[in-house]
Amino acid sequence: MSAQPAEPRQLLALPYDERRMVVVTTVTPDDAGFLARKSTSAVVTTLLSVISPVVPLGMGPLLAAAAIQKFRQNTDGRTGELLAVTPVEATQLEFPIGHPRRKVVYVGHPIDKPKYLPVAQFHTFLFEHKVAEALRLIRSLGAQTVEVVRIEGWDHNAGIHLSVPVPGSDQVELGASAERNRASGNYVMTRMTLSPTEAPHVPDGLVWFSHEPLWMEVAEARMRSGLTSFSLDVRSADDYGVNAGLKVLVSKSGLEAGGSFVEHQSTTWRLQGTFAK
Repeated sequence: MSAQPAEPRQLLALPYDERRMVVVTTVTPDDAGFLARKSTSAVVTTLLSVISPVVPLGMGPLLAAAAIQKFRQNTDGRTGELLAVTPVEATQLEFPIGHPRRKVVYVGHPIDKPKYLPVAQFHTFLFEHKVAEALRLIRSLGAQTVEVVRIEGWDHNAGIHLSVPVPGSDQVELGASAERNRASGNYVMTRMTLSPTEAPHVPDGLVWFSHEPLWMEVAEARMRSGLTSFSLDVRSADDYGVNAGLKVLVSKSGLEAGGSFVEHQSTTWRLQGTFAK
């Protein structure tokens, strides 16, 4: 009698540290566990050198397990666990368009549980998501004019754009510009003009909001005290352990970062403007 396939694990029920990094592969937990118990560095090196010229990674469970084990040996616990998940288990998670792809290592969003981002673009995806949420908040509070000003760090050249969807933005007029203040390096990246049709409110589904006390104060002041202008900073100050060292570990293990790696920069963009009367 053939063995019954194992039930998919409930990935999002695991502690964040245990599911922080994942790779989607046909390898099973038993395959990876066997190599973890039985293999040495020499065995893993031999497996990779013999099999990898013949079988591309992602096509064989044994090779995938060897690459994962090699990653674990290289990291020596410094970057946390790399969890192998099956394609069925991966349906519990949310990936960018075109993902997941075999061999690519993904890092879980630190706040939005289901979201997983490729190592290479982790920081730009994360910051773009945060900017989009800040814009959604300001719009829902009744913003009439908005300027997005780069204070420090990344700009459009890093691949961060304001083309991310802003729910309910059908009445937003965008006008991108680059008005540089040569003395400070600050410049206006985008201007928006809106025509609010709803009463000021905090929209549902925000994930960053409860972790940003100043955002909460702006919302409170608008709804309870009739705030007429605002200045709200969106910052990226933590690399969450996704750095050039992790990129090297991924590459040395025969896995992939999912594109051209973007190093973290301390970045601040400021949203400023006025609310409708």
